[in-house]
Amino acid sequence: MDEKEKSRSIDEVSLDESVDASRRDQSTRVVAETASDAIITIDTDSTMLFVNGAAEKIFGYSREEMLGQSLTMLMPDYLRQVHRTALKRYLTNGQRHISWEAVELPGLHKNGKEIPLELSFGEFTENGKHFFTGIARDVTERKRLERRFSAQFQAARILAEADSLAEAAPLLLQALCENLGWDIGQIWLVSHGIQTLRWFAGWHVDGFDSTDFEHVSRIRSFEPGIGLPGRIWQNAAPAWLTDLAGDSNFPRGPVADRLGLKSAFGFPVMIRGEVSGVMEFFSREKQEPDRILLETMTSVGNQIGQFLERKRVETEREQILTREQRARRETEAAMDRVRAVQKVTDGALAHLSLDELLAELLDRVREVMNVQTVAILLLEGQGDELVAWAARGLEDEVEMGLHIPVGSGFAGKIAATKAPVLIDDIEQAEVLNPLLRQKGIRSLLGVPLLVEGRVIGVIHVGKFTTHQFTADDTHLLQLVADRVALAIDNARLFEEERAARQEAEAASRAKDEFLTTLSHELRTPLTPIIGWIHMIRTGLVPRSESEHGLSVIEKNSHALKRLINDLLDMSAILTGKMRMERLPVGLESALTEAIENVRPLARESGIDLEVSLSSRDKPIIVSADRARLVQVFWNLLHNAVKFSTRGERVRVVCEANNGYAVVRIEDLGRGIAPEFLPHVFERFRQADGSKTRLFGGLGLGLALVKSFVEAHGGTVSAESSGEGRGSQFTVRLPMQAGLVGATPGQRKAVAPGFAEAARLLIIEDDEDTLEMLGTALETRGFKVTSCDSATSALAAARDNFFDVIISDIGMPLIDGYELIKRLRKLPGLENVPAIALTGYASLKDANMALQAGFDAHLSKPVDPLELATLTNQLLRKVAGDAN
Repeated sequence: MDEKEKSRSIDEVSLDESVDASRRDQSTRVVAETASDAIITIDTDSTMLFVNGAAEKIFGYSREEMLGQSLTMLMPDYLRQVHRTALKRYLTNGQRHISWEAVELPGLHKNGKEIPLELSFGEFTENGKHFFTGIARDVTERKRLERRFSAQFQAARILAEADSLAEAAPLLLQALCENLGWDIGQIWLVSHGIQTLRWFAGWHVDGFDSTDFEHVSRIRSFEPGIGLPGRIWQNAAPAWLTDLAGDSNFPRGPVADRLGLKSAFGFPVMIRGEVSGVMEFFSREKQEPDRILLETMTSVGNQIGQFLERKRVETEREQILTREQRARRETEAAMDRVRAVQKVTDGALAHLSLDELLAELLDRVREVMNVQTVAILLLEGQGDELVAWAARGLEDEVEMGLHIPVGSGFAGKIAATKAPVLIDDIEQAEVLNPLLRQKGIRSLLGVPLLVEGRVIGVIHVGKFTTHQFTADDTHLLQLVADRVALAIDNARLFEEERAARQEAEAASRAKDEFLTTLSHELRTPLTPIIGWIHMIRTGLVPRSESEHGLSVIEKNSHALKRLINDLLDMSAILTGKMRMERLPVGLESALTEAIENVRPLARESGIDLEVSLSSRDKPIIVSADRARLVQVFWNLLHNAVKFSTRGERVRVVCEANNGYAVVRIEDLGRGIAPEFLPHVFERFRQADGSKTRLFGGLGLGLALVKSFVEAHGGTVSAESSGEGRGSQFTVRLPMQAGLVGATPGQRKAVAPGFAEAARLLIIEDDEDTLEMLGTALETRGFKVTSCDSATSALAAARDNFFDVIISDIGMPLIDGYELIKRLRKLPGLENVPAIALTGYASLKDANMALQAGFDAHLSKPVDPLELATLTNQLLRKVAGDAN
């Protein structure tokens, strides 16, 4: 190879090496730029020659601001000289003053805040010059997590070692403030008696004078929702205030602003699901909300709550232990007496049955006390009389059911004073019970039966000879009485608990049975409704059968409506909100209306209705709510028809008898079993409640009958000779003398063609309901304007005049209450009749509608005929007022 070829080969190798180096340098830069840690290269003068993108994010400076500047700009002041000295020493003798691998040092952000960093260093030489590269990892989140764990751990340790909250509180506040970096911490406790939060303890960092803030906190209290503690208490949840100065619900704001407090957070201390206290913390730096910190501190709040609950239990246990120790010392001091009465106490604690308990106690007391008679009288009724419950030697007291008023006689005085009474000679004392003398008793000693200071009765012993009972006798009998009283109270509590448990189990079974029955009764009419609708819409039935299908749908829809109305009526009765509008009513008229309503069912069932009304020349008038009265008779007639067999007869008799209106409804149907007859008017009770029963229903109809009749001052009774022998229901209502009722022939008919000129405004947000109402009323001659929202109704009302307004209540954005108020403000609509339509059917809802400005209230589902009738009534009333 000649010299020229050798030179060309050397040049090619150098070019290849240069390309490789360029590629390595490019790869290194890509790695550095994609790294999440800051990578910085400096020379021996600490001048930054390279910074990657992560350095910009960590330190807040742009790359241009850092390149060419000293690395010390990224260090706190107190580390800058240390760095310069250490770098100079290393360049001189190679001595390192810190580890170069994973050392933790603070950095300095552009905003002046220190950043916890984990640093690693390396060096390299290029062209004979020294360079250093450092990798900096931001460990802020790790440090924050460590501080949270430390705070949680220290809180748990403090609570485990403290004997009380007073001891633990300042230590807790200090640990949390120091670990989390907050300046002030305070604890508030709930004063349940006055329902306020009061300051309990506080802490602040050294060198920060927060005396004024602590003083203003000490002297005030917070109610639920007021201030930071109040809103945490009300919501039972932590809260974070980033800017105290901008919070309008912070009464201590002026003092906080003066001290430079900028942010705050707090969390509740919970005990058994209720807030018992609040912890709050304040910082002079603006702190952004930290969800994880709030969750951690909520856990600390729960730990404090558990600590308080544990201390409460421990305190109670100590008090119980103290009382037990005192009682034991007293018992040991009177050991002889305790041995004598041990038989009695054994007997007192051996039984739970009250009768068995008393029977055994009496014999043991008589033996221990060496007396001839012993009797126990217990408080009954309103706690104002004693009743002889058990006796030995005075059994006649129990058999006679002797009652002694509290405060009277020997036993009554003991109960009234809660103190023993001694009678050495009965002949010289006031004794109310003659049996004591008749039995030959000469001396008596009696003491109260007390449970926790409450008198439950009296026990007394007697001798047939004159005897002076001693203080030891009294003490012994009182000791016996205390044990007996405790045993009696336990026995009573056991019986009450068993009865309550049985009642609760029965109520639970009744509820389950009712819900099962309700589900069945709701689904039963829904089945033919849904089925016929499907068949009619899909053309599965011929047109000739559609009319029958619609009839079935209508019948079952009314059945559903009656079911819902019965439930609402019973709810109103149970809550005392039943609505009654009592007016003079012709009884025959109301009864006839009910009969006519039931007649189609009777005709379909093949039942003959035989009606016997009093003379129409002198109608029977009662003061009643006509609708409720018709409902009473309809229920009774419906039951009579339902429980009768095809071809049988139902007889209805209406007559006046000694100032009472009497209606009897008799049938010859299934009758009522004797054992069920006393329960026939009870809610949800049915003679046959099984799944195989022949007749449906919720068992509410007769309960409603009884409630409605009694609300009118009347009575209702049921009679039956047994199953299969028919039944008779009798309603008795007081007649109203001097009142003249309107007979059916006297009612005013609606003027024909009256609806033709009437213009109606209908507002309903449900499209199907709106279409149905508009069509139904238009077919009856009304001119209808339909609106699907309150906004469109207001627009229509501004440009048109209407005779009647019909509006739904529950609508989006503007409900019916607000709408009627706005309509009333428009010219010409101030007094236009308005009807409220709503699925809210309680008395409260009806009153709210009337108070808002409506003239009438109809609950859904709405019968179009009923709505048209009510509309005509309102129009007629307006026409009458105008005339």
